Amino acid sequence: MKKNSIKILFLTILIICFGLYINFSTSIEITKDGNIKTNFVFENSEEEKFSAQNMQEIKEVIKNTITKMYVLMPELAAEINFNIRLIDRDLTIVYGVTGRADNKDEIEISLSSIYQGGISQAIKDGLASTVFHELHHTVRGWTINKNKFPQGIDTAAINEGLADVFAEMQTNQAMNKMSTDVDFPAWIKEIKALPKNANYGEWMGTHPDGREAVGYRTGAYLVKTAMKNSGKDIVTLSYYSIADIYSLAGY
Repeated sequence: MKKNSIKILFLTILIICFGLYINFSTSIEITKDGNIKTNFVFENSEEEKFSAQNMQEIKEVIKNTITKMYVLMPELAAEINFNIRLIDRDLTIVYGVTGRADNKDEIEISLSSIYQGGISQAIKDGLASTVFHELHHTVRGWTINKNKFPQGIDTAAINEGLADVFAEMQTNQAMNKMSTDVDFPAWIKEIKALPKNANYGEWMGTHPDGREAVGYRTGAYLVKTAMKNSGKDIVTLSYYSIADIYSLAGY
């Protein structure tokens, strides 16, 4: 009798947990240009959780962004899974949102629970830019899994620079609040001299000498220089090779 009660209790807990999962895992379908389907899974942080309004706002921004993206670069996956995480970290420097393209059909988006103005403000300030950036990666093939490019910070700089400039041009907002008043030619020289196995975290994140996002910032400079020198727009340049973009930029 006692064993049966325990089994019933265990099954009840499983059913409740499954119900909660369904409430936080929803999907919508986009019929505009290519009939792309998008699936969403929301994960709360330890301190905060998404409201129903937050989740609806996120889905609407992503839906609109994909619709615009398809017009410019239609090689999107027919179905894209978005893992949306709420994290208790300061992401002010990137407008409250960051992301990662795991696969052509899978993107992770992280929003700060402590962003000034709250989660809704982070959605307004940074979500569209981040989604454009990560979708660009999925089209170009610069993904965590099944990556199409060779190792190297020189490669990473161009691919991240392309995605940053692409997103910036769609939203009229820079991808980050970092200074552009730096000696980029010197940074380019450093990057091109690096071994192919140079530490990714140091050159794309925080460098031991205190510099931040050297690869990202240098990449954006290179892409903008290549656009200026060649007269080519960001979409056209997005299909060029790493070597060709360096060449167009004069390096």
